[in-house]
Amino acid sequence: MNIIKYLLIALIIVLPAINFAQNSSEFDCESEFETIKTEIESQEIVSYKIVYSRKVYTDESFEFSEGIIVISDLNDKISTDEIIKTIVGIGVTNKLSKILAFKTCEAKEIYFQKAKLTPEQAEYLEKNLLPNVEIDLNKSLSKKDRKKNKRKRDLIEMVSNKSCEEFKQFNTEEISAEQFSQVLSNIAAEYVEKTMNVYEMPFEESAIQFIDDLTKHLFINCESMKELTQE
Repeated sequence: MNIIKYLLIALIIVLPAINFAQNSSEFDCESEFETIKTEIESQEIVSYKIVYSRKVYTDESFEFSEGIIVISDLNDKISTDEIIKTIVGIGVTNKLSKILAFKTCEAKEIYFQKAKLTPEQAEYLEKNLLPNVEIDLNKSLSKKDRKKNKRKRDLIEMVSNKSCEEFKQFNTEEISAEQFSQVLSNIAAEYVEKTMNVYEMPFEESAIQFIDDLTKHLFINCESMKELTQE
């Protein structure tokens, strides 16, 4: 089961950096915009960029994410209902169930700045903040896929809770990547066969996806891991 150990070491090294980047306002907002067909008459194609996303943990699934997007080229003819439909299309395509959207990168920066807004900034934000959208993506899935997602979610929660209990014995100021990977790999190794069945993937693929989901769940829901990333 060495692959599990190696994956965990890699993840514990990169996750603090990922966590910092996701909570920073310094997103790479200007480049690499994607396009999507809107299925509306007033604007058939829009350009957008996901500047932040993270997995959303619900009672039913750990498959979807919440995200922040910038749609850079909306025309003046598009209505609010059409904008919402466009955002929903982006959400469904990218498995985003909760979306905060802006017309410009500057509006996103203003929204997240800690200082009090000037009247000019407040006016600019009002013009460039798009409607918030939440999508129940589970409804679009088949009964079989919903059950699969629920099994996956339950497995992640069970192993995450067990792992979190183990981490309570460590001083978070002293825990190393090696210690983290050792604890998690020992626990995850107990569920290898179940992981393959739940994810319906070969060993290597299921291990990679499971470790990714499990680690993200820990850093969001386990207090010991939250302290580690904060430090």
